[in-house]
Amino acid sequence: MKRPKSPDSLDGSPPLKSQEVQEEEVEEEEEDAEEEEEEKKVGAGYRAKRERRHSISSATMCQVCNIQLNSSAQAQIHYRGKTHQRRLRRLAKAVSSAVI
Repeated sequence: MKRPKSPDSLDGSPPLKSQEVQEEEVEEEEEDAEEEEEEKKVGAGYRAKRERRHSISSATMCQVCNIQLNSSAQAQIHYRGKTHQRRLRRLAKAVSSAVI
Protein backbone atom coordinates (compact mmCIF):
# COMPACT_ATOMS: atom_id res chain seq x y z
CA MET A 1 0.00 0.00 0.00
CA LYS A 2 1.34 3.41 -0.87
CA ARG A 3 1.85 5.96 1.84
CA PRO A 4 1.39 9.69 1.39
CA LYS A 5 4.58 11.57 0.69
CA SER A 6 6.25 13.15 3.62
CA PRO A 7 7.75 16.65 3.39
CA ASP A 8 11.24 15.09 3.43
CA SER A 9 10.61 13.19 0.19
CA LEU A 10 9.58 16.32 -1.70
CA ASP A 11 13.18 17.42 -2.15
CA GLY A 12 13.43 15.37 -5.39
CA SER A 13 15.57 12.45 -4.22
CA PRO A 14 13.98 8.98 -4.44
CA PRO A 15 12.77 7.60 -1.11
CA LEU A 16 14.73 4.78 0.48
CA LYS A 17 12.96 1.43 0.67
CA SER A 18 12.26 0.07 4.10
CA GLN A 19 13.28 -3.43 5.13
CA GLU A 20 9.63 -4.59 5.09
CA VAL A 21 9.09 -3.43 1.52
CA GLN A 22 12.28 -5.16 0.38
CA GLU A 23 11.23 -8.43 2.06
CA GLU A 24 7.78 -8.28 0.44
CA GLU A 25 9.35 -7.80 -2.99
CA VAL A 26 11.63 -10.81 -2.46
CA GLU A 27 8.66 -12.95 -1.41
CA GLU A 28 6.67 -11.87 -4.47
CA GLU A 29 9.58 -12.75 -6.76
CA GLU A 30 9.89 -16.20 -5.15
CA GLU A 31 6.15 -16.83 -5.58
CA ASP A 32 6.33 -15.76 -9.22
CA ALA A 33 9.25 -18.14 -9.81
CA GLU A 34 7.29 -21.03 -8.23
CA GLU A 35 4.23 -20.29 -10.39
CA GLU A 36 6.36 -20.20 -13.53
CA GLU A 37 7.92 -23.55 -12.61
CA GLU A 38 4.48 -25.11 -12.13
CA GLU A 39 3.33 -23.73 -15.48
CA LYS A 40 6.37 -25.28 -17.16
CA LYS A 41 5.58 -28.68 -15.64
CA VAL A 42 1.97 -28.52 -16.78
CA GLY A 43 3.02 -27.33 -20.22
CA ALA A 44 5.56 -30.15 -20.55
CA GLY A 45 2.88 -32.81 -20.20
CA TYR A 46 2.91 -33.45 -16.48
CA ARG A 47 -0.44 -34.14 -14.86
CA ALA A 48 -1.54 -33.44 -11.35
CA LYS A 49 -1.48 -36.51 -9.09
CA ARG A 50 -5.22 -36.25 -8.62
CA GLU A 51 -5.82 -36.40 -12.39
CA ARG A 52 -3.42 -39.27 -12.91
CA ARG A 53 -4.95 -41.40 -10.15
CA HIS A 54 -8.48 -40.74 -11.31
CA SER A 55 -7.90 -41.69 -14.94
CA ILE A 56 -5.96 -44.89 -14.20
CA SER A 57 -7.92 -46.46 -11.37
CA SER A 58 -11.53 -45.92 -12.40
CA ALA A 59 -11.42 -46.44 -16.18
CA THR A 60 -13.38 -49.44 -17.50
CA MET A 61 -13.33 -50.79 -21.03
CA CYS A 62 -16.37 -52.34 -22.72
CA GLN A 63 -14.85 -55.00 -24.99
CA VAL A 64 -18.14 -55.56 -26.86
CA CYS A 65 -18.60 -51.90 -27.87
CA ASN A 66 -14.90 -51.00 -27.76
CA ILE A 67 -15.40 -47.86 -25.65
CA GLN A 68 -13.84 -46.58 -22.44
CA LEU A 69 -16.13 -45.83 -19.49
CA ASN A 70 -14.92 -43.40 -16.83
CA SER A 71 -16.70 -44.78 -13.77
CA SER A 72 -18.56 -47.82 -12.53
CA ALA A 73 -21.83 -45.86 -12.54
CA GLN A 74 -21.31 -44.95 -16.18
CA ALA A 75 -20.47 -48.60 -16.94
CA GLN A 76 -23.70 -49.83 -15.34
CA ILE A 77 -25.74 -47.35 -17.37
CA HIS A 78 -23.96 -48.40 -20.55
CA TYR A 79 -24.43 -52.14 -19.93
CA ARG A 80 -28.21 -51.63 -19.51
CA GLY A 81 -28.44 -49.46 -22.62
CA LYS A 82 -29.96 -50.34 -26.01
CA THR A 83 -26.74 -50.07 -28.00
CA HIS A 84 -24.81 -52.45 -25.75
CA GLN A 85 -27.69 -54.94 -25.62
CA ARG A 86 -28.04 -54.88 -29.43
CA ARG A 87 -24.32 -55.50 -29.90
CA LEU A 88 -24.43 -58.37 -27.40
CA ARG A 89 -27.25 -60.03 -29.38
CA ARG A 90 -25.35 -59.58 -32.66
CA LEU A 91 -22.19 -61.03 -31.11
CA ALA A 92 -24.08 -64.01 -29.67
CA LYS A 93 -25.77 -64.64 -33.03
CA ALA A 94 -22.43 -64.46 -34.86
CA VAL A 95 -20.77 -66.86 -32.42
CA SER A 96 -23.63 -69.37 -32.55
CA SER A 97 -23.70 -69.36 -36.38
CA ALA A 98 -19.91 -69.78 -36.54
CA VAL A 99 -19.97 -72.83 -34.24
CA ILE A 100 -22.58 -74.71 -36.32
